[in-house]
Amino acid sequence: MYISNNNSKKQGWLASLLLIPVLIAAAVVGFFAFVVILGLILFAATVFLLRLWWLRRTLRKMAEGNQTLKGEYVVIRETTQNDEEWKR
Repeated sequence: MYISNNNSKKQGWLASLLLIPVLIAAAVVGFFAFVVILGLILFAATVFLLRLWWLRRTLRKMAEGNQTLKGEYVVIRETTQNDEEWKR
């Protein structure tokens, strides 16, 4: 046999009415948190891509010069005992 309890039904409606503003507030806070995180990710990606573009631009300018260095050099090396034995 089922006995209806009107008091529990009233508490259920009261809980539902109190829960609605809490859910709305949570949705609003979640939305703004998502927007902030998305903004930070987009900002970081923009900075990274700008840095990559700048490096590629610099390398491209360096490659346009494409001039080889011309000059003289002298190799200075100390001889060791092993070098003298190897030459014999």
